[in-house]
Amino acid sequence: MDANIAAGLPSLAMETNLPYVCELTGFEALYHREYPALHAVAAALTGMADSEDLVQDTMVRTLIHWQKVQRLERPGGWCHRVLLNICRGWWRRRQVESRYTKRYRHRDQWAEGPSADVVAFWDAVRRLPNRPRLAVALYYAADRSIGEVASILAVPEGTVKSDLARARVALASELRG
Repeated sequence: MDANIAAGLPSLAMETNLPYVCELTGFEALYHREYPALHAVAAALTGMADSEDLVQDTMVRTLIHWQKVQRLERPGGWCHRVLLNICRGWWRRRQVESRYTKRYRHRDQWAEGPSADVVAFWDAVRRLPNRPRLAVALYYAADRSIGEVASILAVPEGTVKSDLARARVALASELRG
């Protein structure tokens, strides 16, 4: 693997302006030592686009479990094992995604999106005061009953009816003009 990848990684000594005589220790040393090989394996298994993220996930897990990992005889081996498990999960997700896409690609008809009237209506709803806006969204978008809206908003049913009636009047006048 190219040594330039490891050379591009900042060290703790450089970030904190410590003297360069300071040796890399612990997790940082493991990171610098194992990163090129981990990146090469991830790139070989998943391609360059996702390899960086997978290696970073591996190193985050290593840091989380550092108390255990640092006592291992070969902590780099542990990192590679974790990377392989992460790559397996990545492949499983891609396979499920691919099966789903193949199955539903031809079935689903792509809608053009909401009409201009619908967009204007919900834009006007977003300009309503808080409680009427919530009541309208729950009643019309979530298809909840007056009782359910009242329960969710923790107000009496009469208040919900009143909010909806006032919202209808406000929306009608705004959408006409």
